[in-house]
Amino acid sequence: MSSSVFQKIFPVPKYLQMPTVGLDISDLSAKYVQLKKKNGVFVVEKFNNKAIAKGLIENGEIIQKEKLVEFLKALREEIGSEHVIVSLPEEKGFISRIELPAVKDEEVRGALELQLENYIPISGYDAVFDYGILENNLHNKKNNIIVDLTAFPATLINDYRDVLTEAGFKPLVFEMETSALARAVVKKGESATQMIVDFGKTRTSFIINSNHNIQFTSTINVGGDSLTNAIAKDFGVDFFEAERIKKEYGFIKSKEYEKFFNSLLPTVGVINDEMNRHINFWNTHMSATEKGDNHIKKIILSGGDSSLTGFSEFLSYQLRMPVEIANPWINIVNFDEYIPEIDLEESLAYSVALGLALRSF
Repeated sequence: MSSSVFQKIFPVPKYLQMPTVGLDISDLSAKYVQLKKKNGVFVVEKFNNKAIAKGLIENGEIIQKEKLVEFLKALREEIGSEHVIVSLPEEKGFISRIELPAVKDEEVRGALELQLENYIPISGYDAVFDYGILENNLHNKKNNIIVDLTAFPATLINDYRDVLTEAGFKPLVFEMETSALARAVVKKGESATQMIVDFGKTRTSFIINSNHNIQFTSTINVGGDSLTNAIAKDFGVDFFEAERIKKEYGFIKSKEYEKFFNSLLPTVGVINDEMNRHINFWNTHMSATEKGDNHIKKIILSGGDSSLTGFSEFLSYQLRMPVEIANPWINIVNFDEYIPEIDLEESLAYSVALGLALRSF
């Protein structure tokens, strides 16, 4: 099997392999976590979740560089460390599985550059990419090499690098946020196929992880704020009151909560339909391997609103599949040895940052 897709863009020199800060930047927030090992046990050294003003980043693209630099300068002072591992937005990346004629390992990158445009809508000159070579080449009868490729537009990488360095950070690694998320919530050594659903504020990402690799990602612009806005509109309250109502009443189908359930149902229905579509496609087109059945076995819910009361139960009933709330500490701590300052529900929003921080160990 390969290493996780897009493990790195810029390799980390050996002398810089130190505990670093995982920095998860999204359209509306920047979350950071630093882990340290004390007496063989991971502990949380520092963490926070800082709101980013609307309009600085839109759909993963940096729009207002100068204002974002000022925000990041203040964040740099707060963190007190310059070395960071940074997430890149899933919706701006491209993932593809490519079969190459048998070449030496050191020749793979050059071979990919020559035919990159056949698989992604950007040229080799305009892309920054990484790849993993599959050790067990599935469906491979020609002794060719099969690689998992992930690429980003070079302009996007440069924009993130420039604002971070101007703010005083030294980004050691840029990693696709879905790779960091999988590192945090999929139990180490788990090879069964799972769908990870990252239910964020403004968007929801769907990730299929199989045999220790991310095989598929997709994102829609529907998230937790969509639920809040639905309540605000239907009940004539402001956003903050609607957020309180959402957390208090959840998504429970009962006579007492029926009006709130019906308000949220259209948005939850969109997410359910998208999950169902991807599951059906994978199970009917992509799941067969040399090792037999590789159907999606369960769904892991992550993101700030994934713990909404009744949400996972509704999806499990609709999809006829186990749905569980992610445990982003599963590869980090044993709760018998250490209880993190970030509680389990709050830590769902830190899943990507935790996965980034874990990468340096």
